[in-house]
Amino acid sequence: MEIKSKSGGVKTLGQILVEKGIIRQEQLDQALKIKAEQPGKYLGEILFEIGVPQEKINHALYYYNKRKSIGEILVDQKLITREQLEEALSKQKKIQEKWGHTRPLGLLLIEMGYINSRGYLTALSKHFNMPILTMKDYQPNPRLQKVIGERYAMERKIIVLENSAKAIKLVLAEPSTQIMEELQKTVPSGKTIEFYLASYSEIDESLRKVADPFSFTQYR
Repeated sequence: MEIKSKSGGVKTLGQILVEKGIIRQEQLDQALKIKAEQPGKYLGEILFEIGVPQEKINHALYYYNKRKSIGEILVDQKLITREQLEEALSKQKKIQEKWGHTRPLGLLLIEMGYINSRGYLTALSKHFNMPILTMKDYQPNPRLQKVIGERYAMERKIIVLENSAKAIKLVLAEPSTQIMEELQKTVPSGKTIEFYLASYSEIDESLRKVADPFSFTQYR
């Protein structure tokens, strides 16, 4: 869904957010100034950093079709070339036609040797507007994990970092629109969710500490 300005051009994410009352013009001006100084960052990332609710930014990105694809982000960040992206998309299409399922583009690019796991994590972070955290040596709190269900958290690779009266902070290894929508439904009205991102291996190791804490000598 694209919204056009009075001049006939397609409106930017910033213009939409101001018109919908999600941010003030002063906030947009501040974010654009930061973006000029740090061109590698997307506007959504910057707005979240200056205090605009992540949920509102992500809703606008999704509803107004302003979210960049993983492939385009990887090209933007110069992690792959346009030719490599086209090759991977072609391979992804052939897999879909032959096997009836879609292979995630990022994982496909890793298998093809064009990016590493860190590059994929960077693209996911920018795609979903989620800051990257490190979970190395982090031991989740079993009581917090119960907030979303221990089994669900283990299966979906999710760590509950914080649960206050106003917000819950979650770290995901494999974010998707479906998972984010499922989690939104579990949160009481008036409470927000902040999503963060960490590597699959770090989250998996942290979750295994919850399942069997005595198998890790540093926590005995």
